[in-house]
Amino acid sequence: MRALRADLWLAVTVIIVAAIYLHADYGLRQANLGDPLGPKAFPALVGGGLILSALLLMFETWSKRRALEDKSIAPRNKDQKHVILVLFGMIAWTGLYYYVFETIGYLIATPIFLFGLLSYFNKGKHLTNVLVAGGFTAVVYLLFSILLGVPLPTGPFDI
Repeated sequence: MRALRADLWLAVTVIIVAAIYLHADYGLRQANLGDPLGPKAFPALVGGGLILSALLLMFETWSKRRALEDKSIAPRNKDQKHVILVLFGMIAWTGLYYYVFETIGYLIATPIFLFGLLSYFNKGKHLTNVLVAGGFTAVVYLLFSILLGVPLPTGPFDI
C-alpha cells in the first residue's frame, strides 16, 4: 500500500508541475512571423503529455488498489539489491543511448533502446516489444520531422 500511496503522490505532483508549466507556456508571446503558435506548440504537447501520463498512473494505482482490496493479487516484495541493480542498469542503458544518439541517428538508436527496455519489463512478448518500439519510433519521427519540421539526427541515413 505504501508504494501505491507514493504513486498517487507522484501523479498529483506531476499534474501540479504540468499545470504550472502549461500556465507558463500560455504566458509566452505569440509569434508575429512564421508559425502562429511559435514557441508555444511543443511545450503545450509536453505539458499535455505529462498530465495524460499522470492520469494514467492514477488509474493504474486505483486499479491496483482495488485488486489488492479484493485480494485477487498479492503485493510483490522486490529485493532491494535487485531494484538498485535495475536502476543502475537503466541509467547505463540510457547513457549509452544518449552517447550513440547523434552518431547512429534517431531511427536506429531509439528502437534499439526501447526494445531493450521493453524486453526487460515485458519479458517474453517479443512481437509486441518490436511493434511498440518500431511504432513509437515511427510516430515520433513523423510527428517531429515531417509535421513539426524539427530535424532529428539521421545517422547513416541521409533522409
